[in-house]
Order: sequence, then structure tokens, then C-alpha cells
Amino acid sequence: MFLQIIARPDPLLTAEALRHALRRPVLLARLGGWALLGLALLLRLHGDGLNFTLLVAGVALAVVVPMFLLNGGVRRVLRDGGPTTVEISDDGVACSTVESRHAYAWNAFSHVDHLAGQLVLGLGRSRFVQVPTRGMSALQIHEVLTTAAAHGVPVNRG
Repeated sequence: MFLQIIARPDPLLTAEALRHALRRPVLLARLGGWALLGLALLLRLHGDGLNFTLLVAGVALAVVVPMFLLNGGVRRVLRDGGPTTVEISDDGVACSTVESRHAYAWNAFSHVDHLAGQLVLGLGRSRFVQVPTRGMSALQIHEVLTTAAAHGVPVNRG
């Protein structure tokens, strides 16, 4: 199998892939922030007055940290903005832009997620390779997923 895809980064797909990759840290930050806000409210209702430190820390965790993680990550991914060539073969996946080329064997991937409009090949916690599926046939998508699974990469069909 050999498949070559040339595509410009899509901000919407990138944001979706990043939200998917960062869902656990973002959820933990939001839950921690809401817990701090709840604690500040309980202290206020108890008559101890408003604790501004808890209030600011809660808002920072619940709102600012997730926004920073997601927006900063999308900006970082889209900084290049030029076309990316993704080559998928039985040996693995290679990505290249005008400035760089990265090649990964299949065993480098922790998972493959089939999201709307893209395949997201996870390289760890928040690193991934995006493969846009616009222009790919259902058979080609199936072939990529089957090849990944044959090499021991867990496939999540979203």
C-alpha cells in the first residue's frame, strides 16, 4: 500500500484534532477550576467572605488554561500554513513541508482515531499526525485503518 496526500492545514480540523487529543487535560483543568469556584462559593455562604484567590484560581483553571491550551496549540500547528505532504505505506507514515520531513514507523503511533474529515494518528499525549480524508475513498480510509491495525496500532472509529 502507498498513499500520498497533499493538503493545506485546515483550522477547523486542526482545532477538532487538538480538542480530541487534549480532552483529558482540558477536562481536568475545568473540573479543578469549578471545584475551586465551588469552594469559594461555599466559603462565602459560610460567612467567611469572598476569597479572591480561590475565585481567580478557579476562573484561571476553568476558562483561561483550556483556552490557552487549545488556542495556543492550534496557532502552533497552523504557523507554517503551507501544504503538507503525507505519505502512508506499509512501513509507516511520513509528513513533509517545505521546511521539514518527519517519518514514523507504525510502532511509533499509540492509536488512530477516525474523526469527521480526518484520521488522527496519535504519537503520545498531545502530539499527532493529521491525515485529511477529503478526497480519499472509503476503501482508501479502510486500507489505512486496516494497515495500522495490522501493525498493532489500536484503531478508534469515531
